This record gives sequence, C-alpha cells and structure tokens, in this order.
Amino acid sequence: MSTLQVWALRCPMHSFIYIRRYSADAATESPLESVDTQNRWSATKISTLNPSRIRPTDHIDLSWKTQAALDFPVQTTIYPTIRYTAHRPPGQIHAEIPFPARSRGFLYYQSDPHAALAGSIRFRLTTNDSSSRGQDLRLPSGFPWQISLAQMAYRSEHAFMAEQLGRERLVTPEELTRCRDLFAQRKQIYPQYTLFGLHSTFLVNFSRAVCLTVVGEALHDLTMSNLFAVSRNRYFPWTGSAVARFEPSVFPERRVIHMRIVEILEPVACKVDAANYTGRVLQPQEGQLLTIQNPSGISGPWAYDIDNDRPTSKVAASLRVLWDNSPTP
Repeated sequence: MSTLQVWALRCPMHSFIYIRRYSADAATESPLESVDTQNRWSATKISTLNPSRIRPTDHIDLSWKTQAALDFPVQTTIYPTIRYTAHRPPGQIHAEIPFPARSRGFLYYQSDPHAALAGSIRFRLTTNDSSSRGQDLRLPSGFPWQISLAQMAYRSEHAFMAEQLGRERLVTPEELTRCRDLFAQRKQIYPQYTLFGLHSTFLVNFSRAVCLTVVGEALHDLTMSNLFAVSRNRYFPWTGSAVARFEPSVFPERRVIHMRIVEILEPVACKVDAANYTGRVLQPQEGQLLTIQNPSGISGPWAYDIDNDRPTSKVAASLRVLWDNSPTP
C-alpha cells in the first residue's frame, strides 16, 4: 500500500517541495516527517486549469496553508506547489504568510486576448462548488494573487504548472520559450509591475517612484521617479496605494497617454496641510484620471505625448512599446 512522503529541500535560490510515492515496506522514517507535516502537505487533486472545464470536485480549500501541493491527473512523482506569499521581516531569512481564512475556490488559468504572454494562474474565491461567481484572491497589497506565465516558464519550482498548461493546450511551447528568453536575466519577476500593453493594470504606491517592466520584443524599464514627488526635494506628500493603468487620450491627432486610478487599495492622504501643499499631483481619485496642476493653478489630466515629450527618453520608448502592443484606439 502506497503512502506519501514529503521532503522539503531548500537551496539558496528557490524552495522546493518534493512529494514522492514510495512503498511502505521499503520506507524508512525521515527526520523531516511528522503527522503535522503529512497533513500539511497532502496533495490536493485538481483536474484542470481550464476555466471552461472546471468541475465541482475542483473546489479546494487553501485556508491557513503556507503551501499546497497539487495533484493533476497525469501521473508524476513530484507535485507542483503553490504559496500565498512570502516576506522577510528584519532579522529573519525567510517567513511565509499562509493563505487567508476562507480561501476556498478554484484555481484557473486566465489568458489575455491582447497579449499571449500575459496569462497567469489565479484563484477564484467562491462559497460553493460553482466557479461562475466570486472574485479572485488578493495579496496583502490588494493586487490579485497570481502566478504569471513568465514565472512558470522561468522559475524551476513552477515548471510543473507550465507543463500542465501545455498538456491542456492553454499555452504553446513557443510562448513558454519566448518567456524564458525574455526574462532570462531577471532575478525576480513581479506580475504587479509587469506590463504588456495599455490595458495592463499595475500597482502604484503614492509614496514611491513608479518602477515598471514593459514587455515587447525586449524588456524595457519604465521609471518615473518624481511623478508623485515634489520634485525640488524628492518629498512624497501623498500616502496610499492603488491599481492603475495607462490609457490613450480620446483625441486621436496625437499619441498621448494618461494614467487612470482604477481602484484605491489603501486610503489616500496628504502629509501636509492643503494651504502648504506645493506639489503638482492632486489627490488621486478612484475611477478618475490622475490629475495635475501647473504653477498657475490650472489643472488637467496627467499626459505624456510619446512622440514629442522627451521622445528619446526611456519613458517615451517604454510607453511607445505599450502603445504599439495595444489595439488601435
């Protein structure tokens, strides 16, 4: 009779969880093994990542687990694992945050009709065994939890997820190879800061510079250090965070890009009195374009003309890639 044995092996770059079937007659007890470990790492059966083929039996509970091993129909001796997130408090090498309470629902692959490489695995929270309702699990930052295709293609601990997507024909070998080639030199991949087109949403913190990765034929670094700062002393008067996206101007005669605040995640507040505020960015409002004011007090949407505003800059080059990757406005 077979059972499961868990081996937790760590290396400097990644953490791997191996779950191997073995014969009970030939087994020897591992010092890593315990009742708690066996319960914690028992593999969860999943039949598909295709949202159109999800079954009621694919409804799983990840509540309070720091990691979960997945058992797909294809026989394997090593199961892929997923984590909620990890952080490193001062003085600790590695500390993991478990999935929140009521993390019950379905894993599925969300494809992007405008960018084949922008797909990701997400977790749809539902209270029952139907995947037609609910919302995606979020990280502590408020951005959706996800494992991007780039992460699956590039990072070895997600290789089995990529293989499953290939078996289900949700991605092609060419797309995986393209991701590996593009991100080969990146030590870390952050989906919340990776953009494929003007439709891509990203995480913005009003107390920091905007630092994004734009995906085209190559990777481009899009950095706007002073967007939310009082530029003469690099002071950031606003606090809070949001989901944002770039979008084209409604006027077709020029290629102008605006920024829309899609959703406020952390409440926005100003660290100075209104009478003493000298910054150009007005308070960000959910659902509205980011608004700035000039020295004369005239306000309007933040705008970047990608052909005329410092056209040789890295910002202009990155925004042109986003424009060219997007459907014609």
